[in-house]
Amino acid sequence: MRINRSREHLADEVLVAYLDGEMSKARMRAIRAHLNLCWKCRSALAELETAAEDASRLLAERSKDEIDRSLQARERFLRWRAAFEADQKFFFKCHPHDWVVAGCVLA
Repeated sequence: MRINRSREHLADEVLVAYLDGEMSKARMRAIRAHLNLCWKCRSALAELETAAEDASRLLAERSKDEIDRSLQARERFLRWRAAFEADQKFFFKCHPHDWVVAGCVLA
């Protein structure tokens, strides 16, 4: 992450690290000073911020959709389980000792 005080522009990797705060305070101050003087780097930084915000928004929407699908799947399972238990009333009412007695009677 080289910052040249001349007319060189900052690389996107440097700008992303700046946005993420992944550098020392001294490096952040140097980049901020460069950004105050360089409209092209400010513009690139704004584009990167917009892209990061868009990606974050899309991920949040996707997470919401996944949560909705999980809730729908849970509701379908609970309905299936209730129907299954209703169909199997006899099975769920029997106790294991009843099975032994029934087995002895059948044998």
